[in-house]
Amino acid sequence: MPAVQAHGIIWQNEILLKSYGLTEEDLKNISYTSELDLPGNLNKVGNFGVSVKTTKNANTVCMGDVLRVFDLVSSGNIVHMTVIQYKQHGNTKKLVKIIEVDITDSAELLFGSVTRNQIAELDRLIKTIPQKRKPTADEHKKMYSVKKSLVTGSIQLNIKCNSQQSRLQCSFNKFQAFMENNPTRIVEKSETNQFRGNTIIAEIESPPRTFKKKVSDS
Repeated sequence: MPAVQAHGIIWQNEILLKSYGLTEEDLKNISYTSELDLPGNLNKVGNFGVSVKTTKNANTVCMGDVLRVFDLVSSGNIVHMTVIQYKQHGNTKKLVKIIEVDITDSAELLFGSVTRNQIAELDRLIKTIPQKRKPTADEHKKMYSVKKSLVTGSIQLNIKCNSQQSRLQCSFNKFQAFMENNPTRIVEKSETNQFRGNTIIAEIESPPRTFKKKVSDS
């Protein structure tokens, strides 16, 4: 796990161990490649899976691989997403809010009328471009033309295609609107480091993330 994401792992493990009842042994048995940070069969507070996310932006939550997210929210399995929001103060990240939302069967809310086949088509198009090579002008135009034709809901499709990678990811770019429009999907909410009756570490020593200059997403 890259060092820039270490804070996420610390808070993730805190939540899983303290708020959902995992043991250290349970934690070790969850595969790094598991589709969920907490499979439902290991959850001690309820029979639902949990995906834990951290974000500095209250309205944007990075979600990862698009097809994997689409399949997860279309599976019919009960899935919650627990979002830890923080603020950066110098080299310290301070927890400001924890929100758990139910994203079970939410494909239409998140992806609108966009189908899995349409997403898979864009994903294949991106992956035809070799990794470590920037797309040509024609390839760039074709990718973004397809992307613009896909009108999603609360999820934004993010093409990551440059000299370092060729993949399609997504982000929850309307998280606040999603909660305002779907209040019954909010399961738990805390504006302190107290969550589900347990105390989560409030501050983590962690410098701001730094990024290389990004390729225009247009």
